Amino acid sequence: MKTMLTTMDTTLTTELPVGFDLGDAKWVSFVGSSKFDYPIDYAVSVVAADPSSGRIDFLARWAPNSYCHYHRHLGSTAAAVIHGEQHVSETRELETVTKVRKAGFTGLVPDGETHMECAGPDGLTMLFSTHSPDGRLFEVLDKAGNVLAAATIAEFVDKMAAEAV
Repeated sequence: MKTMLTTMDTTLTTELPVGFDLGDAKWVSFVGSSKFDYPIDYAVSVVAADPSSGRIDFLARWAPNSYCHYHRHLGSTAAAVIHGEQHVSETRELETVTKVRKAGFTGLVPDGETHMECAGPDGLTMLFSTHSPDGRLFEVLDKAGNVLAAATIAEFVDKMAAEAV
C-alpha cells in the first residue's frame, strides 16, 4: 500500500481509514544496536500524511517483548492499540508511571512526555495520529534525556517512500 499523501485537517483519529487493509501495509523496520541495553525491534507504516499541515497517521508494529527507542512526541498525539499489549513507562519530573494497554485502548499521549514502549508476549500493533504544526514528530533520547536524534513528518514520509517493504 502506498503512503497516502493527502490534505488533512487537525482532527486526530483512533481509527484506520475505511477499507484500509493491514495486510497491504508497507513497513520500515528499526532494530537496536550495542548502544542500547534493551531489545529494539519495531517497524512503522505511514497511513496518511500532510507534511504541510503538520499531520500524520502511522502504524507501529513491535516484535514480541521488544521496545522502540526511548522517546518523546513533539505534537498532539492520539493512540490506539490494534493488536497485543502496550507496556509503557512514562517518565515525569517526580515519578515514573507504568501502564499496560490492551487491544481496544484509545487515548491521548501527553505532548513532550518521555516514555518507553514495549510489546507484550504476542507483539503489538498501534495506530498513532499526530498534529505537529512545526512538522517535528518525535525525539529519540538516551537514558539521561539527551536528544540522540529527531524525526520530522516529512522525513518519515521520505523514509517510507525510499525503504518500505
